[in-house]
Amino acid sequence: MLAILSCTLLLLTKPVKAEKSLGTPGSTWGEIRFPGSAQPEDKNNLILEGAVEQGVDFFRLSKDSAFNVFGKLDYTLDKEGFDWNRKLKLGAGLKLRHYISDTVVIAVGAKYEIDRRFVGDRTLEGFQLFSNWFGSWQLPSSKSNDSARALSFPGLTWGEVRYPGSQDPSEENDIILEGYVEQGVDTMRLNALGTINFYANLDYITDSKELDWNNAIATGVGVKLKKLIGSNLLLQFGIEASRERRWVSGQTDNVIFVYLNWSSWWDPRAIRLDLPE
Repeated sequence: MLAILSCTLLLLTKPVKAEKSLGTPGSTWGEIRFPGSAQPEDKNNLILEGAVEQGVDFFRLSKDSAFNVFGKLDYTLDKEGFDWNRKLKLGAGLKLRHYISDTVVIAVGAKYEIDRRFVGDRTLEGFQLFSNWFGSWQLPSSKSNDSARALSFPGLTWGEVRYPGSQDPSEENDIILEGYVEQGVDTMRLNALGTINFYANLDYITDSKELDWNNAIATGVGVKLKKLIGSNLLLQFGIEASRERRWVSGQTDNVIFVYLNWSSWWDPRAIRLDLPE
Protein backbone atom coordinates (compact mmCIF):
# COMPACT_ATOMS: atom_id res chain seq x y z
CA MET A 1 0.00 0.00 0.00
CA LEU A 2 2.98 2.29 0.30
CA ALA A 3 3.01 1.96 -3.43
CA ILE A 4 0.44 4.71 -3.72
CA LEU A 5 2.83 7.32 -2.48
CA SER A 6 6.14 6.25 -3.84
CA CYS A 7 5.05 7.03 -7.35
CA THR A 8 2.39 9.59 -6.70
CA LEU A 9 5.54 11.52 -6.07
CA LEU A 10 6.77 10.81 -9.50
CA LEU A 11 5.93 14.26 -9.69
CA LEU A 12 2.41 15.35 -9.79
CA THR A 13 3.74 18.76 -10.74
CA LYS A 14 3.59 19.24 -14.48
CA PRO A 15 6.67 20.93 -15.94
CA VAL A 16 6.30 24.57 -16.79
CA LYS A 17 4.76 24.83 -20.23
CA ALA A 18 6.46 28.10 -21.10
CA GLU A 19 9.24 27.49 -23.58
CA LYS A 20 11.58 29.82 -21.69
CA SER A 21 11.46 28.15 -18.29
CA LEU A 22 12.71 24.97 -16.70
CA GLY A 23 11.22 23.31 -13.65
CA THR A 24 12.78 22.53 -10.28
CA PRO A 25 10.35 19.79 -9.20
CA GLY A 26 10.56 18.27 -5.74
CA SER A 27 8.44 15.96 -3.64
CA THR A 28 8.22 14.15 -0.33
CA TRP A 29 6.08 11.37 1.07
CA GLY A 30 5.87 9.31 4.22
CA GLU A 31 3.76 6.64 5.86
CA ILE A 32 3.24 5.10 9.29
CA ARG A 33 1.41 1.76 9.22
CA PHE A 34 0.55 -1.18 11.42
CA PRO A 35 1.27 -3.98 10.86
CA GLY A 36 4.31 -3.52 8.65
CA SER A 37 3.20 -6.02 5.98
CA ALA A 38 1.05 -9.10 5.43
CA GLN A 39 3.94 -11.40 6.39
CA PRO A 40 3.78 -13.24 9.76
CA GLU A 41 7.06 -11.72 10.98
CA ASP A 42 5.53 -8.25 10.58
CA LYS A 43 2.24 -8.92 12.37
CA ASN A 44 3.23 -6.83 15.42
CA ASN A 45 5.53 -4.45 13.60
CA LEU A 46 5.05 -0.70 13.27
CA ILE A 47 6.81 0.91 10.29
CA LEU A 48 7.72 4.46 9.35
CA GLU A 49 9.04 5.03 5.85
CA GLY A 50 9.28 7.78 3.30
CA ALA A 51 11.35 9.71 0.79
CA VAL A 52 12.37 13.21 -0.28
CA GLU A 53 13.42 14.10 -3.84
CA GLN A 54 14.58 17.34 -5.42
CA GLY A 55 15.28 17.71 -9.10
CA VAL A 56 16.32 20.33 -11.64
CA ASP A 57 15.27 20.30 -15.29
CA PHE A 58 18.40 21.31 -17.19
CA PHE A 59 17.40 20.71 -20.82
CA ARG A 60 13.99 20.71 -22.45
CA LEU A 61 13.23 18.69 -25.58
CA SER A 62 9.70 20.07 -25.81
CA LYS A 63 7.12 21.65 -23.55
CA ASP A 64 6.30 18.18 -22.19
CA SER A 65 9.75 16.53 -22.14
CA ALA A 66 12.81 17.46 -20.10
CA PHE A 67 16.07 16.02 -18.82
CA ASN A 68 16.25 16.19 -15.04
CA VAL A 69 19.05 15.72 -12.51
CA PHE A 70 17.89 14.77 -9.03
CA GLY A 71 18.91 13.83 -5.53
CA LYS A 72 16.85 11.52 -3.36
CA LEU A 73 16.72 10.36 0.27
CA ASP A 74 14.77 7.22 1.29
CA TYR A 75 14.31 6.20 4.93
CA THR A 76 12.75 3.22 6.73
CA LEU A 77 12.43 2.54 10.47
CA ASP A 78 10.50 -0.20 12.29
CA LYS A 79 9.71 -1.34 15.82
CA GLU A 80 11.02 -4.91 15.49
CA GLY A 81 14.47 -3.90 14.23
CA PHE A 82 14.66 -5.96 11.04
CA ASP A 83 17.74 -5.22 8.94
CA TRP A 84 15.73 -4.52 5.78
CA ASN A 85 13.50 -2.10 7.72
CA ARG A 86 16.27 -0.06 9.36
CA LYS A 87 17.97 1.77 6.53
CA LEU A 88 18.81 5.11 4.96
CA LYS A 89 19.36 5.39 1.22
CA LEU A 90 20.94 8.30 -0.66
CA GLY A 91 20.76 8.55 -4.43
CA ALA A 92 21.60 10.91 -7.27
CA GLY A 93 20.79 10.49 -10.92
CA LEU A 94 19.59 11.63 -14.31
CA LYS A 95 16.25 10.97 -16.00
CA LEU A 96 14.24 11.95 -19.03
CA ARG A 97 10.65 12.77 -18.08
CA HIS A 98 7.83 13.00 -20.60
CA TYR A 99 4.20 13.96 -20.01
CA ILE A 100 1.90 12.04 -22.31
CA SER A 101 -1.00 14.13 -20.97
CA ASP A 102 -1.66 16.36 -17.97
CA THR A 103 -2.17 13.24 -15.81
CA VAL A 104 0.12 10.62 -17.39
CA VAL A 105 3.91 10.82 -17.05
CA ILE A 106 6.72 8.39 -17.87
CA ALA A 107 10.41 8.62 -16.96
CA VAL A 108 13.55 6.65 -17.81
CA GLY A 109 16.89 7.14 -16.12
CA ALA A 110 19.82 5.97 -14.05
CA LYS A 111 21.02 6.72 -10.54
CA TYR A 112 23.82 5.90 -8.15
CA GLU A 113 22.66 5.00 -4.66
CA ILE A 114 24.19 4.30 -1.26
CA ASP A 115 22.11 2.02 0.98
CA ARG A 116 23.07 2.08 4.66
CA ARG A 117 21.71 -0.85 6.74
CA PHE A 118 22.02 -0.01 10.45
CA VAL A 119 21.18 -3.37 12.05
CA GLY A 120 23.69 -5.34 9.98
CA ASP A 121 26.17 -2.43 10.05
CA ARG A 122 26.78 -2.59 6.30
CA THR A 123 26.74 -0.19 3.38
CA LEU A 124 25.60 -1.24 -0.10
CA GLU A 125 26.11 0.91 -3.17
CA GLY A 126 25.90 0.85 -6.93
CA PHE A 127 24.11 2.03 -10.06
CA GLN A 128 20.50 1.31 -10.95
CA LEU A 129 18.62 1.73 -14.23
CA PHE A 130 14.89 2.42 -14.10
CA SER A 131 11.76 3.30 -16.00
CA ASN A 132 8.63 4.36 -14.15
CA TRP A 133 5.22 5.78 -14.95
CA PHE A 134 2.25 7.36 -13.22
CA GLY A 135 -1.30 8.08 -14.30
CA SER A 136 -4.47 9.35 -12.66
CA TRP A 137 -8.06 9.81 -13.75
CA GLN A 138 -11.46 10.99 -12.59
CA LEU A 139 -14.46 8.98 -13.77
CA PRO A 140 -17.69 10.88 -14.48
CA SER A 141 -19.34 11.78 -11.18
CA SER A 142 -22.97 11.49 -10.16
CA LYS A 143 -25.28 14.48 -10.04
CA SER A 144 -26.36 15.68 -6.62
CA ASN A 145 -27.87 18.86 -5.23
CA ASP A 146 -26.09 18.19 -1.94
CA SER A 147 -22.48 19.22 -2.54
CA ALA A 148 -21.37 17.45 0.65
CA ARG A 149 -22.55 14.11 -0.79
CA ALA A 150 -21.72 14.58 -4.46
CA LEU A 151 -19.76 11.54 -5.61
CA SER A 152 -16.50 11.53 -7.52
CA PHE A 153 -14.43 8.56 -8.67
CA PRO A 154 -10.67 9.22 -8.49
CA GLY A 155 -8.25 6.53 -9.64
CA LEU A 156 -4.53 6.14 -10.15
CA THR A 157 -1.90 3.70 -11.34
CA TRP A 158 1.88 3.54 -11.26
CA GLY A 159 4.60 1.09 -12.17
CA GLU A 160 8.36 0.68 -12.35
CA VAL A 161 10.93 -1.56 -14.01
CA ARG A 162 14.43 -1.45 -12.48
CA TYR A 163 17.78 -3.20 -12.75
CA PRO A 164 19.23 -4.32 -10.46
CA GLY A 165 16.29 -4.81 -8.12
CA SER A 166 18.32 -3.25 -5.29
CA GLN A 167 21.92 -3.10 -4.10
CA ASP A 168 21.39 -6.16 -1.89
CA PRO A 169 23.46 -9.14 -3.16
CA SER A 170 20.34 -11.29 -3.46
CA GLU A 171 18.94 -8.88 -6.08
CA GLU A 172 22.25 -8.01 -7.74
CA ASN A 173 21.34 -9.27 -11.23
CA ASP A 174 17.58 -9.09 -10.79
CA ILE A 175 15.08 -7.24 -12.98
CA ILE A 176 11.99 -6.19 -11.05
CA LEU A 177 8.61 -5.04 -12.32
CA GLU A 178 6.14 -3.73 -9.78
CA GLY A 179 3.09 -1.53 -9.78
CA TYR A 180 -0.20 -0.47 -8.28
CA VAL A 181 -3.75 0.34 -9.37
CA GLU A 182 -6.44 2.01 -7.24
CA GLN A 183 -10.03 3.01 -7.90
CA GLY A 184 -11.83 5.04 -5.28
CA VAL A 185 -15.17 6.67 -4.57
CA ASP A 186 -15.36 9.98 -2.71
CA THR A 187 -18.60 9.53 -0.79
CA MET A 188 -18.83 12.52 1.52
CA ARG A 189 -17.07 15.81 2.17
CA LEU A 190 -16.78 16.71 5.84
CA ASN A 191 -15.95 20.38 5.38
CA ALA A 192 -12.70 21.17 7.23
CA LEU A 193 -12.03 17.51 8.12
CA GLY A 194 -11.64 16.34 4.55
CA THR A 195 -13.27 13.75 2.28
CA ILE A 196 -14.25 10.14 2.97
CA ASN A 197 -13.04 7.78 0.25
CA PHE A 198 -13.79 4.07 -0.21
CA TYR A 199 -11.38 2.25 -2.53
CA ALA A 200 -10.17 -1.04 -3.98
CA ASN A 201 -6.58 -1.63 -5.03
CA LEU A 202 -4.19 -4.09 -6.61
CA ASP A 203 -0.44 -4.40 -5.90
CA TYR A 204 1.76 -6.57 -8.10
CA ILE A 205 5.46 -7.44 -8.26
CA THR A 206 7.49 -9.95 -10.26
CA ASP A 207 11.18 -10.45 -11.00
CA SER A 208 13.59 -12.35 -13.23
CA LYS A 209 15.16 -14.42 -10.41
CA GLU A 210 11.84 -15.74 -9.08
CA LEU A 211 12.56 -14.70 -5.50
CA ASP A 212 9.57 -15.47 -3.31
CA TRP A 213 9.18 -11.94 -1.91
CA ASN A 214 9.37 -10.45 -5.41
CA ASN A 215 6.57 -12.51 -6.92
CA ALA A 216 3.28 -11.57 -5.34
CA ILE A 217 -0.08 -10.01 -5.96
CA ALA A 218 -2.18 -8.30 -3.30
CA THR A 219 -5.77 -7.10 -3.48
CA GLY A 220 -7.28 -4.76 -0.93
CA VAL A 221 -10.33 -2.73 0.00
CA GLY A 222 -10.37 0.14 2.43
CA VAL A 223 -11.71 3.46 3.61
CA LYS A 224 -9.75 6.61 4.28
CA LEU A 225 -10.19 10.22 5.27
CA LYS A 226 -8.14 12.44 2.97
CA LYS A 227 -7.39 16.09 3.47
CA LEU A 228 -5.71 18.44 1.01
CA ILE A 229 -3.95 21.29 2.81
CA GLY A 230 -3.29 24.24 0.56
CA SER A 231 -2.59 23.13 -2.99
CA ASN A 232 0.24 20.64 -2.45
CA LEU A 233 0.03 18.77 0.87
CA LEU A 234 -2.15 15.64 1.08
CA LEU A 235 -2.86 13.79 4.35
CA GLN A 236 -4.63 10.39 4.44
CA PHE A 237 -5.71 8.30 7.42
CA GLY A 238 -7.34 4.94 6.80
CA ILE A 239 -7.88 1.24 7.32
CA GLU A 240 -7.46 -1.46 4.67
CA ALA A 241 -8.12 -5.20 4.44
CA SER A 242 -5.62 -6.90 2.14
CA ARG A 243 -4.95 -10.41 0.83
CA GLU A 244 -1.47 -11.24 -0.50
CA ARG A 245 -0.63 -14.26 -2.65
CA ARG A 246 3.01 -15.33 -3.22
CA TRP A 247 2.95 -17.77 -6.10
CA VAL A 248 6.54 -19.07 -5.82
CA SER A 249 5.93 -20.50 -2.34
CA GLY A 250 2.15 -20.75 -2.65
CA GLN A 251 1.74 -18.71 0.54
CA THR A 252 -1.40 -16.61 1.13
CA ASP A 253 -1.70 -14.06 3.95
CA ASN A 254 -4.53 -11.80 5.08
CA VAL A 255 -4.02 -8.57 7.00
CA ILE A 256 -5.82 -5.43 8.14
CA PHE A 257 -3.69 -2.28 7.95
CA VAL A 258 -4.14 0.98 9.82
CA TYR A 259 -2.12 3.81 8.32
CA LEU A 260 -1.39 7.51 8.18
CA ASN A 261 0.41 8.89 5.15
CA TRP A 262 1.33 12.24 3.70
CA SER A 263 2.70 13.61 0.45
CA SER A 264 3.70 17.00 -0.85
CA TRP A 265 5.08 18.30 -4.14
CA TRP A 266 6.47 21.60 -5.32
CA ASP A 267 8.13 23.37 -8.23
CA PRO A 268 9.62 26.78 -7.45
CA ARG A 269 10.24 27.30 -11.16
CA ALA A 270 13.27 29.33 -10.23
CA ILE A 271 15.38 28.76 -13.33
CA ARG A 272 14.73 31.03 -16.31
CA LEU A 273 16.61 30.58 -19.59
CA ASP A 274 17.07 32.91 -22.54
CA LEU A 275 16.05 30.54 -25.29
CA PRO A 276 15.50 31.60 -28.88
CA GLU A 277 11.91 32.15 -29.94
